[in-house]
Amino acid sequence: MVDTPFRTSPNLGPDITQVVKAGEEWYGPGPSPQLGMTCMGSDGRLRMWVEASGAIASAVAPGTQVSITATGYDDVTAATGSGGWYSVPDVAMAEGDRFWAAKGATP
Repeated sequence: MVDTPFRTSPNLGPDITQVVKAGEEWYGPGPSPQLGMTCMGSDGRLRMWVEASGAIASAVAPGTQVSITATGYDDVTAATGSGGWYSVPDVAMAEGDRFWAAKGATP
């Protein structure tokens, strides 16, 4: 049995394993979480809501390692790199896709 982590913080927004494709909203009309927001997962890992600045390849758990760049309010991006954060496992992402990046490979 595989346990899928879930958000333990009282934040609204997409599941922590969900990717919102570029140009889409997470759940019908209404605002998505602001870039840079953080939440904790039931697996003990901190997550940050980010936008892919380019293509991010799919990788098995813990996901593709990414580096995060914050250049201003609501401008927090992730790119493939060695930043100690990880993309959602088993999901390829395109530029503009938004997701919860997880800090560290394990809690």
